[in-house]
Amino acid sequence: MRLLHASEWRMTDFISDDANPRYAILSHTWGLDEVTYRDWRKLSISDVKLKAGYSKIIACREQAVRDGLEWVWIDTCCIDKSSSAELTEAINSMFRWYTNAAVCYVVLSDVEATSDRAVLEERMAKSRWFTRGWTLQELLAPPPEKLIFYSGEWTRLGSKTDFVDIVSSITRINKQYLQGQDLRHASVAQKMSWAALRQTSRLEDVAYCLLGLFDINMPMIYGEGDRAFIRLQEAIMTSTPDDHSLFAWGPILDEADIASKVTNRSEVLRKEPPRPDSATCELELFGLLAASPKDFEHSGNIIVSREAARFYKRPDNPNVPTKVGRDAFRLDLPMWRKNMKALYHWKEPNIAQLRNLHYATLLCHFEGDPSSSSSVILPLLSNGGRTLSRPRTLCYRRGRGVQFSVKKTKTVSIAPEAQIRISNGDIIFRRRRCAPPIYATGSSISTGSWYDFDGAIGFLSSSSPQPRHGRMLTLNYKLSDKDDRGMAVVFHRLSTDDQLFIEVIPVNFSGKEIESGDMTWYSSTTLNQATPTFTRSMALPSDEWHVQRSPMPDVYLRSERVSIDGSDIFVDVLDLLVGFDLD
Repeated sequence: MRLLHASEWRMTDFISDDANPRYAILSHTWGLDEVTYRDWRKLSISDVKLKAGYSKIIACREQAVRDGLEWVWIDTCCIDKSSSAELTEAINSMFRWYTNAAVCYVVLSDVEATSDRAVLEERMAKSRWFTRGWTLQELLAPPPEKLIFYSGEWTRLGSKTDFVDIVSSITRINKQYLQGQDLRHASVAQKMSWAALRQTSRLEDVAYCLLGLFDINMPMIYGEGDRAFIRLQEAIMTSTPDDHSLFAWGPILDEADIASKVTNRSEVLRKEPPRPDSATCELELFGLLAASPKDFEHSGNIIVSREAARFYKRPDNPNVPTKVGRDAFRLDLPMWRKNMKALYHWKEPNIAQLRNLHYATLLCHFEGDPSSSSSVILPLLSNGGRTLSRPRTLCYRRGRGVQFSVKKTKTVSIAPEAQIRISNGDIIFRRRRCAPPIYATGSSISTGSWYDFDGAIGFLSSSSPQPRHGRMLTLNYKLSDKDDRGMAVVFHRLSTDDQLFIEVIPVNFSGKEIESGDMTWYSSTTLNQATPTFTRSMALPSDEWHVQRSPMPDVYLRSERVSIDGSDIFVDVLDLLVGFDLD
């Protein structure tokens, strides 16, 4: 730590905290023409005194002398920022330096002193000092009685204790933490919310200025941009894996409000498909981590649940979050509510697609909620392969906590929205539903096919720039878990106008061919040789087909051919509803 002498023109390096003398420390906002360490070393005394930033240095030194202190620390001139190693050490140590200071002078350069308390508080509320990222830790690190506010003219205004109410109102920081309570008692979400409305000059400093609040050390990589905040969250995740409030970011809807985004039976039963609507569709999907503290603006009252410690001490030992890709993580979460669907808004093509929706229970809740059993719910939508992605919104569930769902823990992989490349002739299933007791038994791609099928998002894709012709995909359905009969819906691409051709074949999945009345239930092992019972060449640009033949369940198929961005690339958008009475 390099300290500046309060009354002599010299600096001294102290190699350890134990060797440091008592010192004053300055908290301020940077302005133009600050005095840097290089200036102090290279310029003459007279030239240094001409710089605008010198006035706060001399004022700080003079105040330290009046307080009986021999040394001061000021970030503008006490750090050699040309040395990346020294800068990294300083940033990682700064919170401790502010904590250990004999006194911290906070100069509010844009606040004029007045004896009128109400006017003074009004002026303080508008001060730039409360909007900067670095000053957050400078506010919280010193003990309350050691942080002293000064006006721009260096008139003493009072201590942090004297202004605890107005500072809490300005910063949205709980008063107990301004009064010295250990910051380890605050949740990750609370600390992030304190920084949500603050700004830094450099993007990376959004993360670096928070290291002390979370007791995290990490290297400085200026130039990495918003990856710095991702690295910070990864470090927090490792150090406090049981604090799920790290994932509790975004606008929070009550469970009753979020129900509008969860489709009900009418969305499935209508022949007319759902259309994109920003009020009901999820427009964008994200990964587990936030992009910036701004995402925690609404999370200031979220605290860790008592269930968290018990959850991570269970005999089956849930995994701590594990990084499995650049922005993908695998973790154990209590899950509840299955067989839900939500509308997701594809932008290209412009459709509303039904996707599987899962509810994960985060081990946190609102502070002060009279219902101690309430919980924060993280909605997760299917996003290709075995990964899930989250929308921006959270759901708050009142009156029923995590105890009942902790036993239903599931390991999930959460990643940002997949960047899907669409090729000519691909197929997107807008809806693909079957009515109980009918259930889907799986899908298969024809041997030698050029297509891949992602059942999680209902996307049949080809790597070819042109549609490939022939058999592409087979979807299988059983009448019930007690009946081996069912059917196969087979999709072909015809060479004529790249037409979509559909077959529906009754199938006996036990492996034996069955004759029943005038219907043949073909063996699943000889399905490729079976004669289709029903066929349809879907008309362009849109068509619908309703197959009704008892005892086989009804099949409703609707197709729309959509051009991508007005180009020659097209996709067929399909609705497939099995076993629903649509008449």
